[in-house]
Amino acid sequence: MPHANIDNSLSLFYQIKGEGMPIVFIHPFVMGHNVFKHQERLAEKYQTIFYDLAGHGRSTKGNQPLSIELLAEHLKELLNHINVKKVALCGYSYGGLVAQQFALKYPERTTALILSGGFSEINTLIPKIFIKSVMAMAKHRKMTLAAKLLAKFNSATSQDEKEIFQYARLSDAQRSYEYCIAGLHYKATDAMHQLNMPILLVYGSLEKPMHRYRIPFLQAAPQTQVVMINNGTHQLPPRSFLEFNCVIDQFLRTGGEH
Repeated sequence: MPHANIDNSLSLFYQIKGEGMPIVFIHPFVMGHNVFKHQERLAEKYQTIFYDLAGHGRSTKGNQPLSIELLAEHLKELLNHINVKKVALCGYSYGGLVAQQFALKYPERTTALILSGGFSEINTLIPKIFIKSVMAMAKHRKMTLAAKLLAKFNSATSQDEKEIFQYARLSDAQRSYEYCIAGLHYKATDAMHQLNMPILLVYGSLEKPMHRYRIPFLQAAPQTQVVMINNGTHQLPPRSFLEFNCVIDQFLRTGGEH
């Protein structure tokens, strides 16, 4: 199994499939890279890069508390390890925070920014309630329960649910807690005007509480495109994958042109 040694305490699991424009997929808390299992079919056209964040999946936990900034640095080191200079970033939910931080810190290495259910900061009640419930499970070491919850929400079939659960339960409780709280404190809104690369926001039409998060992007980065997937929920990559994959492909093929 391929691993990238980031430092003496941290080794990140990754897998690469396909050839072409590199796309790196960044997962939310508790789960691992296999929440993107249906994006593997994009390897027919692109070089797809999947990995587990520190303390998640088959990656080690490392000896440093997680922050969004640190996770972006881990990604840079991973790309250096696999000798990939520039990538399109695809962040799902919380993974979008890591993608934004990387794009802000390393714009010269970012060809495009794709956010599924994306936000530049969390300032509404409904997502905060969910995040804090997962934090409580992690704090009390109830990771099997957290894994079951996330797997239930992020599966289209019973087989998907089983696979995501088995992988999610590998997540370290402390690192999952840190990832959650780091996202609650992260704010990229005031820096978004620095993002000059093509940006795509993808939301499910049914996740209406999240739709307002597109507004700061449209105001600060006018090159931003927004796509609403009909009858989609927040869990687009695992549950509306056919439509989601098509949207990504069209966006990248056109170079992010409106």
